[in-house]
Amino acid sequence: MRLVEETHPILLQKCESFNFDEPIMEPYELSDELHKIRKAGAGVGLAAPQVGLNTQVLVIGMGNYQTEGTEDYDKVFFNPTILSYEEGNIYMLEGCLSYPGLFVKVKRPENMTMEWYTEEGSRCEERFTGMTSRILQHEVDHLNGITFLKRAVRLHLQKAQKDRKIQGRRRKKTQ
Repeated sequence: MRLVEETHPILLQKCESFNFDEPIMEPYELSDELHKIRKAGAGVGLAAPQVGLNTQVLVIGMGNYQTEGTEDYDKVFFNPTILSYEEGNIYMLEGCLSYPGLFVKVKRPENMTMEWYTEEGSRCEERFTGMTSRILQHEVDHLNGITFLKRAVRLHLQKAQKDRKIQGRRRKKTQ
C-alpha cells in the first residue's frame, strides 16, 4: 500500500461501505497499514482511497501535532457518517498527504457529531470538537469523493497553488 497521486481518479469517487462479512482486508491489519502510511507521511489523518482502496475506512492520530483541545490517540473509523454539524464555521489551513506541499484555507464547522464502527463492527457515536472535528471532516470528505480543493474559495486555492510553486522552485535552487 502507498499514497496515490493527487490526480488519481479514486480521490474523486464515493467509496463503498466496508463489508465486515467479506472484508477486503482484516480490519486490524487494514488499520495498522493505514496508520503506518499516515505516520510515515507525518499526517494527522488518512482515508482508504488515498492508498487506492475503494472502501469507507479512515484513521487519525494527533501525536506530535497535539494542540489544546485535541486528544493524543490513534483511532480508526469504519463506515463513518457525520450526523450533525454545530453552528460556528471557522477558516483554517489544511494540508493533505495526497497533495504534498499544498496548504489551503478551508472553512468548516468547528464541531460535529459522527457515528462509525470499530474494527469489531460495534457502532459508536460521539461529538468531536476543534482540530479532531476538522481532521475527521476532511477524511470523511475523502470517502465521499470530495477533496479539500472543492471546499476552498477560489482565491484561497489560487494563493495556495502559487505558494506551492514558489516553494518548489526554492527547493530546486537549493538542491
